[in-house]
Amino acid sequence: MSVIAESGRPRGWSRLRLPPLPEPPATRRGRLLLAAQAGILLAMTASVATRTWQDHLWVGFLLVGVAALLWAPEIRQRRIRRWWFVYVGGIFVYTLLRAYADETGVPVRIEYPIRFDRWLFLGTDPTLWLQRELFDPRRIGFVDYAAVATHWSFFIAPHALAVGVFLVDRRHFPRFALLMVGTMWLGLALFFVVPTAPPWFAGELGALAGVRRVMDYVGGSIHGSAYSSLYAALGEPNSVAAMPSIHMAVTFAMYLWARRHIPALAPWLLGYSAVMALSLVYLGEHYVSDLLVGVACAFAAWLAASRFAPELPEPAMQPADTGSRPRF
Repeated sequence: MSVIAESGRPRGWSRLRLPPLPEPPATRRGRLLLAAQAGILLAMTASVATRTWQDHLWVGFLLVGVAALLWAPEIRQRRIRRWWFVYVGGIFVYTLLRAYADETGVPVRIEYPIRFDRWLFLGTDPTLWLQRELFDPRRIGFVDYAAVATHWSFFIAPHALAVGVFLVDRRHFPRFALLMVGTMWLGLALFFVVPTAPPWFAGELGALAGVRRVMDYVGGSIHGSAYSSLYAALGEPNSVAAMPSIHMAVTFAMYLWARRHIPALAPWLLGYSAVMALSLVYLGEHYVSDLLVGVACAFAAWLAASRFAPELPEPAMQPADTGSRPRF
């Protein structure tokens, strides 16, 4: 009886379990490098959420230096994942520099956005009007919670969309990353040039009497200490970075991106932008003028991203690999 199968191998060959071949050193190094690259981006994110870089300023700059060294090989490799360094690193550096934008000696502006909003609304201040109509500090209601939830969704929505873009069709991720970072950096430049007090701050100074910071009331009604810690990590480094509204700029930039690349999502993001605008004004976080300049920053960043960010071609369809994707 023959023990040789038609394939030319001994019978039972497929049941043999051979030890796996050792992984090539180059592959192991690549995986370690990828883990280190991901780790440094996560460390940047964690340092913002935990205020580590604020308590120890050297930590932030050290993280930037280490990240630059770890991600330098990606510049030569030209893989799409290098745009995660642009995205996370760009936002992290923006956060670092934003904290210094009110320490340049440039006087903080208070009056000009108040005058503009009153001119635009025929003598009525929109923040003061909205709060008089809707806000009761003795009774926090649905509108207050919804407005604060919309405001804080800013810290999740663009990053969730970034992950979705990368997973679903990463050919468009370079443009998205450049759009988000460019929008924030345009706003950052204005923070240095025209440090501006938001409406709630102007209210505390007496320049906009009657305006309150609704978010403080809502946060205190939920969990005062948790709210204080979270605000200290994300908002405290610079309380006069009102012009322009980065919340409005980034939200509207998401709509501009979706209008071209995901048209079905665009109307929802436009509605989200409208709700964000109303929430920011009602909460006393921004003037209407801040919103308009934020929208202008989004448009400018979109034009730049459309011109300079690489739009990767459709992956070539190979007979043996019809599901090929751009290199990660």
